[in-house]
Amino acid sequence: MDHFKFRVELVQALLIEHQSESVRKFQGHHSTDKNVPRLDERHFPDRIPPTEKKGRPTKRCVASYKNNRRKETVFWCPECEAALCVEECFKAYHTKLNF
Repeated sequence: MDHFKFRVELVQALLIEHQSESVRKFQGHHSTDKNVPRLDERHFPDRIPPTEKKGRPTKRCVASYKNNRRKETVFWCPECEAALCVEECFKAYHTKLNF
């Protein structure tokens, strides 16, 4: 076995052995664990980038939707890939476990 192949297999074995259950597997889905990256990291709002079909796209705010309100927004958190109202929802989404 050459050195490179050994290193690749070693890294794969370590990743499998020390795999954490708190790692999010799907973007936009949140863990019930208190170790949620969106609460610890620094995220900043940005405008939703234009697409081929929409020059000024909007999306449904995930925090408002969870609270049974329908609100469209032009802002999102690129790190979380979640559309959020800047006025109310962005801060709550990134500071509270159950917003």
